[in-house]
Amino acid sequence: MENRNQFYNLTESEMLDLWKQVMRLATPRRDCTVEWDDGIDLDALLITHIKQWYAHLLNTAPAHLLPIEDLASDVELTTRDGMVIATSPEQSVRPVEWKLAEWQRSVTTFLDPCSHEAMLQLNEWNRGGAYNPAIIDYGFQLLMMSTASASPQLELARCVVRPADGSYQFHASLLSTIPEWEQSLPNPLV
Repeated sequence: MENRNQFYNLTESEMLDLWKQVMRLATPRRDCTVEWDDGIDLDALLITHIKQWYAHLLNTAPAHLLPIEDLASDVELTTRDGMVIATSPEQSVRPVEWKLAEWQRSVTTFLDPCSHEAMLQLNEWNRGGAYNPAIIDYGFQLLMMSTASASPQLELARCVVRPADGSYQFHASLLSTIPEWEQSLPNPLV
């Protein structure tokens, strides 16, 4: 069960402030202003790091620590030879749980197109049925196996999503990955 109380929902400037705090880059207040224009734009560099880190999280972190939405009403479906091709909406980053109405269970493990299991699904005799459905993940298109219906209905399409408002939404436990992320980036000055 997700604990939504430990989720951050931050604007870009709030995320920048938090990033500086985690990386110990926040300057203490001294009631004065100092400006200079030689050197790097630290905020712009950190914003780039933040965007890279967040994109990486959306693709790799455990789904329950990220924003998830049911996008079933936004998914386009087409059928071909007993298979359903689903085109995910733009805000979808990766699938979490999908189910056609005629299936007896949902799919939570999505097959890599190059995997042995995916290759087996391409043979109609090996293909999963309503009791053992399978989905091959091609990125923004998913090949959903085993439908008997000419007009299938998507009952559930839970996905990790990129927030439409550009905010950063994630579980507080993911803050601990920031220092490691910063260390993993190549140093352009070396």
